[in-house]
Amino acid sequence: MPTAMPYTDVHRAFLQAISHHGTMSGKQAYKALLAIYAKYHDSEEIPTEDEIPDIVASINGKIFRYDQKICFVHYEPADTDFYVFCNQVESQIDRLQNYYTESETALFRLILRELAGTEEHKLKPILCLNLTAEIQGKPLSKVRAEQLLDQWEKLGYFVLLDGMWHFGPKTIGEFDRYLAANYPDQMQRCKLCKESVFYGVRCDKCPESFHKDCMKKYLRRLTNCPGCKNLWSTPV
Repeated sequence: MPTAMPYTDVHRAFLQAISHHGTMSGKQAYKALLAIYAKYHDSEEIPTEDEIPDIVASINGKIFRYDQKICFVHYEPADTDFYVFCNQVESQIDRLQNYYTESETALFRLILRELAGTEEHKLKPILCLNLTAEIQGKPLSKVRAEQLLDQWEKLGYFVLLDGMWHFGPKTIGEFDRYLAANYPDQMQRCKLCKESVFYGVRCDKCPESFHKDCMKKYLRRLTNCPGCKNLWSTPV
């Protein structure tokens, strides 16, 4: 796999920053890059935010052999860009069990199930807490569930917007294949890019959903729905 630019200490430090945080917004990533340039770059050049994709491409060219990748996620509910450090092979649920108890991991799995099963992939907080009643084995208190949701929000697994829990950018980056495999009837795929649609726009004449960015590009050339071929009328 070709790299986009020579690999330097800047790339190594940026990889370390992303892997340490797990999830970074575009603004956080740029702030980290400025600090890294100040420390490692031998010139007074100031990088631009537009350089991050090339740096990420070079890093991915190095780490793909370890089944790792920095994924770019445009998080549509907040219209914000994120960079997520992803392991491409190891089961993400199994990895969680290295940090959480069996009951805590079960809650995470149940929240994924419920979010996948809702039409707009969002849940009221009380519904997430009530899932503790479904956990087999050692009970999990709602107080502990609240603490876990707070932790998982900080890690980027879930996002609380307008009083509702949503899939977060880290879940979108890491759990795409898990959700598609376990909930194929609930998780739609965009016909334009073939990736899962967590949050997008739906045609008002058929049940197909698409990523907003995909539809914006598509509508520059064509005006019909890629699914039903009727005139597209949903605002994007």
